[in-house]
Amino acid sequence: MRGVFLKIYLAFMVTAVITATVTLVLAAYYRQWSNDSTNLIAPTGGYISAAELILQQGGEPLLLEWLLRFDRHPSVNAYVFDDQGLSLLPVVPQGVMDYAYSPDTYEARINPLGRSEILVKAPIESAEGRVYLLVVEFLHPLVVFNLPAYLGWGLLASLLLFAIWGLILSGYLTRPVRYMQKTVQAFASGDWTARMDLRSLKRRDELGELSREFNHMASYIERLIHDQRQLVSDVSHELRSPLARTTVALELARLDAVPEQEEHLDRIELETQRLNDMIEDLLNMAKLETQQDHSHWRHVDCGQVLNQVVEDARFERQESIINLTLASDLKTVFGDSKLLQSAFENITRNALLHTHVGTSVDVSARMRDGMLRVVIRDHGPGVPEDKLEDLLRPFVRAEGARERLGQGHRGFGLGLAIAHRVISHHRGRIRLLNHREGGLMAIIDLPPDV
Repeated sequence: MRGVFLKIYLAFMVTAVITATVTLVLAAYYRQWSNDSTNLIAPTGGYISAAELILQQGGEPLLLEWLLRFDRHPSVNAYVFDDQGLSLLPVVPQGVMDYAYSPDTYEARINPLGRSEILVKAPIESAEGRVYLLVVEFLHPLVVFNLPAYLGWGLLASLLLFAIWGLILSGYLTRPVRYMQKTVQAFASGDWTARMDLRSLKRRDELGELSREFNHMASYIERLIHDQRQLVSDVSHELRSPLARTTVALELARLDAVPEQEEHLDRIELETQRLNDMIEDLLNMAKLETQQDHSHWRHVDCGQVLNQVVEDARFERQESIINLTLASDLKTVFGDSKLLQSAFENITRNALLHTHVGTSVDVSARMRDGMLRVVIRDHGPGVPEDKLEDLLRPFVRAEGARERLGQGHRGFGLGLAIAHRVISHHRGRIRLLNHREGGLMAIIDLPPDV
């Protein structure tokens, strides 16, 4: 959100700088474009007549006094040069001297950007017949106002004004977006009742429309999640009840069964148990998709969890070889220990079912790049590269290459999918890779508890 606020704020500031620059350029060229410079030349006829009259009546002393009075004028100066080219005033700007000594005819010089905006020269004659040159200088208005200080203070005042106004306006524009961000975060964390505030809903702009659309979407998703939870509950009840009755009926059938029927009854029991396991896995996956309550989460020592998983696996499959390697600097993970244990169990059992006879399943845990990394590897036939990502989806199995070695029974393709849901539920990541020396390797990265 800081990025959006900063972009809007910088946009206001850039606009302010461009506006101030354009204003200054327009002010500098205003007289030239509006013909004000030409209009200012007209009064010089009066100055010329007055200077010539004073020179004829009082000579150079009276003319010098008249010139000195021009110093009190804020924007007009007058200079007189005698027939020898010497100025009657002790100080003459270099630009005025260059204009006076120029061989040009008596044409006015206009420079909208210079100190001397307008320069006009004309000859005046004394009573004795001597010819003097009168130069009238019109100063640029910005020079009169002390241009550096004027521009500096003006630019500083403009920037301060725009900075304060831009800050207020940027905050006003981004405030509903910041509130929406908090609402979305709360909604994503499992607070399905999170909604935009009434003030945002009353806005008549695009942000108000977005707030109303978000509330509509949130209500729809809340209803879907509620319906899904209800469906999970209904499916659990409706499917488990007939399965339970089937189990009871199966046991009653065994009482009257003849030896030839035992094989068929065992098959029915096996398929019933498989169906019951599949329903249990589906219900667990549905809970992981909808349950966002983390109030029961605790600090989990994944080393202890892996120890328990490996011990259980060794007890169930005593003929298998399982190697466990744990680093000494393992950090705890904030999460649900039972869910993490189920994820590790699913991956480990999957590895045990697919590793070659006489080979081991290697389980290790260490810290890597600030994450807790758990690696579970078998020494089986591996999986085609194009099937690796698909194995994390429900009901997907790699046919042919990953048949359960030495067994006719195959699973439903839910073990890795459930493990993937559990790891994602803990803000982690799971990847499946073929080891370069053979076998499948599951790499699990979990964020440690800070």
